[in-house]
Amino acid sequence: MKTAPALTNRRILIIDDTPSIHQDYRDILAPPAPAPGTLGPRPYFELDSAYQGEEALELVTRAVAEGRPYAMVFTDMQMPPGWDGLETIERLWQVDPHLQIALCTAYSDYTWEAMAQRLEFGDQLLVLKKPFDSLEIRQMANALTWKWQMAQDAASKMLSLERTIEERVHELLKVSHLLQYDVLTELPNSTLLGDRLTQSLALSRRHDKQLAVMFLGLDRFKRINNALGHPIGDEMLKRVGKQLVATVRASDSVFRYGSDEFVVILADIHHPQQTKRIAQKLLAAVSAPQHIAAHDLSVTASLGISIYPDDGFDALALIKKAETAMRNVKESTPNDFGFFIEAMNQQAREQQGIESGIRLALARGEFVLHYQPKLNLQSGRIVGAEALIRWFKPDHGWVYPSDFISVAEDSGLIVPLSKWVLCEACRQACAWQAQGLAPISLSVNVSAIDFRQRGFVASIEQILAETGLDPTLLELEITEGVLMQNVDTTVATLRAIKDLGVRLAIDDFGTGYSSLSYLRRFPIDVLKIDQSFVRDLSTDSNDAALVGAIISLGRSLNLNIIAEGVETLAQLAFLKAQQCEEVQGYLFSKAVDPQTFALLLKHGLQMPEA
Repeated sequence: MKTAPALTNRRILIIDDTPSIHQDYRDILAPPAPAPGTLGPRPYFELDSAYQGEEALELVTRAVAEGRPYAMVFTDMQMPPGWDGLETIERLWQVDPHLQIALCTAYSDYTWEAMAQRLEFGDQLLVLKKPFDSLEIRQMANALTWKWQMAQDAASKMLSLERTIEERVHELLKVSHLLQYDVLTELPNSTLLGDRLTQSLALSRRHDKQLAVMFLGLDRFKRINNALGHPIGDEMLKRVGKQLVATVRASDSVFRYGSDEFVVILADIHHPQQTKRIAQKLLAAVSAPQHIAAHDLSVTASLGISIYPDDGFDALALIKKAETAMRNVKESTPNDFGFFIEAMNQQAREQQGIESGIRLALARGEFVLHYQPKLNLQSGRIVGAEALIRWFKPDHGWVYPSDFISVAEDSGLIVPLSKWVLCEACRQACAWQAQGLAPISLSVNVSAIDFRQRGFVASIEQILAETGLDPTLLELEITEGVLMQNVDTTVATLRAIKDLGVRLAIDDFGTGYSSLSYLRRFPIDVLKIDQSFVRDLSTDSNDAALVGAIISLGRSLNLNIIAEGVETLAQLAFLKAQQCEEVQGYLFSKAVDPQTFALLLKHGLQMPEA
């Protein structure tokens, strides 16, 4: 409960041997009541007078003894025949070291050097030059009395804090527990993990036994938080923790390592088969269905294992290697387990090298864009292009996007990389128009990370303004899976993009899980049929039926339809028969550099006869 702050101490002592000076201070600091109808009184000060330093010392001593100290003093420099101002200050500070003092002098009384020799200046002493004006006196009185009060309040709070600390010393075991145990699951946390694992390793070395470290990460756990909210997600984490503890032996330990990650230490391991059985039991325990807040939920996990002494001798190395094994499992076969092997470590080092290379490539301008034509099936004309990033390393050659895009996404470098792609594509489109070439629609891919950036729409607007590209010529391709995350937020973002005049396309349509009701909510212009369906048109009747259905769906919603990955005449004939509007693929042209694309745009492409 907060208490009301104490009133500011406004007690001021005036020390001067001239009576008229005292009256001047009173006229300035304690004026009579204001006339009716005026704004009101100036700040009130309680004033006392002393005509010599000795008298002032008596008043200050009595005030301190009575518990009513002065906040500040105005003192003259010359007050014959008694103490001068400097000696008065020295004597007063011996009685009340907190007293704020304004020393009034014409400077001709003493030189600065002489004053400095006699008195050590601090932040409790201000020098006021004569003659002074009323405003200066009021401002100084206000400032120094507030300063005195603030110093007293700070000292009081410090004293209270010291008492609180003394009272709470016995609760420090409790503090240690909070530092070493996870509040949500009540499991020991990563801080305690290092200590416990180091102790277990010492015992294993002493008794010449093996030890296993298991790193367990939940698969796609964020979907629960995003769809149902963090309270349900937290409850699931608590239950997972309890399941893990119930599954392992009493001699083993379970830790919460990260938001949805856990570490298990298995002591006294005799052979890998034993570790394998425990891993299977842990995965089965985690995947058991849970009924939480009227929802039937289940999660799976990926589990990586490192073994002492085969994979390392210290705690940090074993944890990192188990984590590396877990990441490898999660990327390849989720809901499974795997042992660390040195090849994984090599892969991790290679990814780190790629990440560093991306940073340098952005700085050195090693990235380029190639453009794949989009053709209108009726006219055979090039009506658009998809911008595709390429990386040429001077000491290596071409680096495939499949080798660096995933690393860019994992490291967060996809954000500056995508911004560069969008800016460069818009700049190139304007450059083609400046060469006299016909304006075409330019498509740029948007990753999930890009789309969720707080300033994503503003960034698009800024790039359009800087490059001067007509917004209606820009088309952003967004995958179906991205659109189905946080649908309400997604719709708001899409509408903001549409307000800029930019076209929107669903990339890889048919591979996700969007429904017609959701599709109608999205302000989409284009459906792009995924190349995996186009590839098997002539051999798979299901794919043929699906492509036909997508084309019909798009037509019913007044959407533009484009098929990607067209490579054969049979595919082209089918798409023509279904009245697909646009196509792109190797049958017409691969992605080419800007100069070659300009030639294609100028002279056109020969549409193959289907």
